[in-house]
Amino acid sequence: MTLLRSLALAAAFLCLNAAMPGKVQAQNALGGRLDALTGTPENPLDVGIGIWIDQITGVDQKAENYGAVVVLRVEWVDPALAFDPQEAGRDIRVFSPPALADHAAEIGTVLPAFVIHNQQSNKWIHESAAGLNHDGRVVYLEKSSLTLQAPYFNFRKYPFDTQRFQFEVVSILPSEYVSYYPLDEFSGLGDLLGEEEWILGNARLEASTVTGLSGRDSDQVALIFEGKRHLTYYVIRVFLPMLVLVTVGWALFFLDEYRKRIEIAGANLLVFVAFNWAISEDLPKLGYLTFLDFILQCMFLMTGALIVFNVALRRLKVAGREEAARKLDNYAIKWIYPLGYAAIVAYAVSVFLVVP
Repeated sequence: MTLLRSLALAAAFLCLNAAMPGKVQAQNALGGRLDALTGTPENPLDVGIGIWIDQITGVDQKAENYGAVVVLRVEWVDPALAFDPQEAGRDIRVFSPPALADHAAEIGTVLPAFVIHNQQSNKWIHESAAGLNHDGRVVYLEKSSLTLQAPYFNFRKYPFDTQRFQFEVVSILPSEYVSYYPLDEFSGLGDLLGEEEWILGNARLEASTVTGLSGRDSDQVALIFEGKRHLTYYVIRVFLPMLVLVTVGWALFFLDEYRKRIEIAGANLLVFVAFNWAISEDLPKLGYLTFLDFILQCMFLMTGALIVFNVALRRLKVAGREEAARKLDNYAIKWIYPLGYAAIVAYAVSVFLVVP
């Protein structure tokens, strides 16, 4: 069904775009003419909004935004735009957006202008066209690419986090003149989004009211969807090496030479520093700890404590208290080291992953 819809949209764009002088336009083609009133408080104009995301061109976690290629569908019925099909010789007229704006201005009505509320970059319109039915029903289609803000990112559970993405369409005119309703059948996510890092889904339309550009309440329709990470990458690239390093730290207790222990633990400490820098490159400078930050910092402290512990054991041995050093060493092998890491992981899971 999704494939058929995509093919239909592509065919519509090829057909409708033949009437357009150019293929790439910038910004909102429906927002160019605002010299007349659309709808009245007694009879507001009902406008349907459909949002279909074809591609995700990239997710920038540090900037907290994402790029997308979006098909926007806007439809409404305005009796002032109706025409006589016999006189026109057809039931449907096809307009480029500027031509439709001029036509609406000539007969004393305007188009329901909108803005993309969380837009961060120029919006480059690849194809856009409007079909006007003889009864005044208008269907506007627009395929564009742009960068969108994602202010609801929260990395506390990273890399087990679920992030929220949205595409918000807000009416320029107040709600008493133009009201929005969602077109669920023309909204959602494409099958080939082109995004490998995230598993995206749970897309839904939500209608609400926000404070618009006029300072009064305006209608908004937002496509909201969620993304989860592919955990295989983090298991192989992060958690498996960390497990190896922890195991190496535990294996040190079976070496009799305390100097060798200190050297190997020092090398492990440098590896944890490198891990910390590599992971910090993917995220913004946060004012809170993530799950992975907490685990890494605790491992860093444990490895540092391991070095101090082995230095203390060597001091005991040099001071002639080798038997006391061996007892402490055996106690650390059986209890302190393994239970310490078990307590760290259990605490991190309960605080970062279980608590909302």
